[in-house]
Amino acid sequence: MSHTREPLDIAVVGGGICGLTTAIALEQRGFEPTVYEAASDYRPVGAGILLQANALLVFDRLGVADRVRAAGRPLEDVQLRSPGGRVLSRFDLNGVERSEFGYGAVAIYRADLQRILLDELDTTVETGMACEAVDAAETPTVRFDDGTRVRPDVVVGADGIRSTVRDAIAPDVELRTLDSVAYRAIAEIDLPAGHRALGFEVWGDGTYAGGAPIGDDRFYWFATAAGRQAETATATPERLSALRDRLADYPEPIPTVVDSLEPADVVVTALEDVPPLERWSQGSVVLAGDAAHGMYPFAGQGAAQAIEDALALAHSIAGREEPSAAIDAYVAERKPRAERIRSESHRLGTLGTMRSTVGCRVRNLAFNYCPDAVLRRARRNRIAGTSLPESPVARRGTGD
Repeated sequence: MSHTREPLDIAVVGGGICGLTTAIALEQRGFEPTVYEAASDYRPVGAGILLQANALLVFDRLGVADRVRAAGRPLEDVQLRSPGGRVLSRFDLNGVERSEFGYGAVAIYRADLQRILLDELDTTVETGMACEAVDAAETPTVRFDDGTRVRPDVVVGADGIRSTVRDAIAPDVELRTLDSVAYRAIAEIDLPAGHRALGFEVWGDGTYAGGAPIGDDRFYWFATAAGRQAETATATPERLSALRDRLADYPEPIPTVVDSLEPADVVVTALEDVPPLERWSQGSVVLAGDAAHGMYPFAGQGAAQAIEDALALAHSIAGREEPSAAIDAYVAERKPRAERIRSESHRLGTLGTMRSTVGCRVRNLAFNYCPDAVLRRARRNRIAGTSLPESPVARRGTGD
């Protein structure tokens, strides 16, 4: 990259998927950002991620799409089912998304994706650096819990849905919460051949469940059920037992998956999203990913939108002399699209956690009789609609 200006000092607060992808995109454009991660080290924690085609297109621009596909499981089909197993709708990924976009969906273990991104990155990742506060002055200051203070030219808040950086831009934001709890796990089971490239969702009465394979004998499972956030990050024996009873008559492999799990295997989180923010930036402090638009998981776009943010922000910073102008352009490009998808996820979350037998039957009938073209258009609109600049480095992805 040709610069006449002094190189910018960029701090990326948060070393998750969004933060690491942002750092890679910046690095490929000639910058040397520093990533500050609160965790003391990177451990294989968490569950799975379903990456839709728009996320793979960004990774293609960054040259890591083939590695992501090899580490995960490309899906051939995604089905929407009733609790009795009836297919309400299906998305033929081979026939639709790959033909138009070059990529379908990939299910991958979160820790594997994180490892790929870390391996791609040359820049410094400082672990054990929990951000305590940010002062969004002309030259911003980031304060960490060990007393360290840094004063970079640009601060990127990629520190998740409970962002500390966001407090400098939109203080006192209250997350919106559904009266349901999300459960996620990776199950080690012997999957039947018909499930080794199939993702699916089951829309029940007050319970939404599903998953996808991330290997021949590994399955990423998720479910929601009515209730409040647990006091622990993993399921209690009582909660797991109640889930087994609740899901016993759901279509396979859900009962087999849940039966294979121990309480410590199951990650428990509240279902939360970020309300629409008036602004994503203040001076040269800017938000990306869940910090800006954390969303319910029902559209399967949370990770993809964060990954889109990363490329758009890096491209904008590289293309403009003034950080403030770059940030304004990034926000103008990304905010409308991400907020539209967050609103769609919110509506789907309300439908997916509905607790009314009659209402759920009507909802499932509507999905069953909705023309396939309408559902395909909705899915296509989630994937399309963002600009994807080429990377300054040689692309290594080759598509499907």
